[in-house]
Amino acid sequence: MRAARIAIDGDGPVARSVLRALAGRDDLHLVAMNATGHPHEVDTGVPRLRVRDARRLPWKRHAVDIVLDCSGRDARDHLRAGARKVLSCTSSGAAADTTVVYGINHRALRDSHLHVHSACRATHCIAPVARVLHDALGISNAMLTRVHSRPHDAEPEPAATARRAGAAEHLHRVLPELDHCFDETEPMRIAGAYASLVGMVFIARRASTADEVNGLLHAAAAGDWSDIVRYGDTPFTTALCDRDTRSCIFESGWTQVSGRIVKVCAGNHGDLGYAHRVVDTARAMHRPPSP
Repeated sequence: MRAARIAIDGDGPVARSVLRALAGRDDLHLVAMNATGHPHEVDTGVPRLRVRDARRLPWKRHAVDIVLDCSGRDARDHLRAGARKVLSCTSSGAAADTTVVYGINHRALRDSHLHVHSACRATHCIAPVARVLHDALGISNAMLTRVHSRPHDAEPEPAATARRAGAAEHLHRVLPELDHCFDETEPMRIAGAYASLVGMVFIARRASTADEVNGLLHAAAAGDWSDIVRYGDTPFTTALCDRDTRSCIFESGWTQVSGRIVKVCAGNHGDLGYAHRVVDTARAMHRPPSP
């Protein structure tokens, strides 16, 4: 199958990280970028557009297979402009055909999914942890708390709406067997490192220990989840680097267990890990898994 023809719409940090994540890929071919604000820093040799009206974007002329929308535009405008599919990389995704966290539910992608939402960074961070622990211990109820330091990490909606449309809501979409198990507090902001954390406190269906919980995530990070999950046993703000492409860093030092009550934390550093999952999802959209 030929390489997918990709376009990027947007000029923020996520768009720039997606551009980095696309570098060197031979299965995804970047053919155009649209940035109405600051131009992209990397010279890719592809056309750089400055189109504000999405309906006028030349996606049909460039034969774009998938638009990676990092601008928050209406996906229908990209489709009307000639794109075959749209992958939204912003907080809004309620109107999408499906929400995907690569590694969790990307195998459910079908060619009929024209508008796919890539969830948020926090969801990509905690979803692998929730998947592993639910399979082993069972999750009956859980509370999420996001801690971050950057203004653009916050949802643009008011706090009450943000809780419904944030990581908890996205988890319900990608882990439907845990529908309505998750709730979420208002995000907390901290000054300092360019990093984010997600804490999850949940009631397991059986008693466990911190050693068991950490052992489950250690095995996952060393096995099938190695490209997505990193097992951390050093302080979060010093353990990561800007080149790490994993989207979930499990923080074993903060695991606490009291009978069936479990507290775990996972984090990420910048947008690069999330951007790599976006690119992985785009590849899966172009070559959807067989039913």
